Amino acid sequence: KLQKTGIESLKQVTKRYARKQNRWVKNRFLNRPGPSVPPVYGLEVSDVSKWEESVLEPALEIVQSFIQGHKPLAAPVKMPCNEMENKRSYHMCDLCDRIIIGDREWAAHIKSKSHLHQLKKRRRLDSDAVTAIENQSISPDCDKELKEKGSPEQNEKELKSSV
Repeated sequence: KLQKTGIESLKQVTKRYARKQNRWVKNRFLNRPGPSVPPVYGLEVSDVSKWEESVLEPALEIVQSFIQGHKPLAAPVKMPCNEMENKRSYHMCDLCDRIIIGDREWAAHIKSKSHLHQLKKRRRLDSDAVTAIENQSISPDCDKELKEKGSPEQNEKELKSSV
């Protein structure tokens, strides 16, 4: 019984790891391909009984053609892309102090950990500043003086109108 539960938990962890690897490959190589990204080839791995003909032989053929410097017979996996997407658009992230070129890269930056961390940090600083202002107590005497003096903008307008 202990062996069966161990095997089942190992299978579950292996499946989770495989999904995580697939997600990483998809995000790293397919969603945002760059000039230094190699082509990614998909192989049919669902039927273990056909491992040699559906996985091993095509993989060896792809590697061999890569070593020899010619194009393999298998076609690389392509992610569908949006033609309306502007690859040369210019975006400035004031929060992270970065310049991002391309709509897809901008969308990826907005969802990135570093941007979300900066956003959280900015919100925390803003809420701390609001709390600090709210916590400052102004005495009634100071409040009267502020009303009598007026705002700096009003004082400037008064000075300009008198000149």
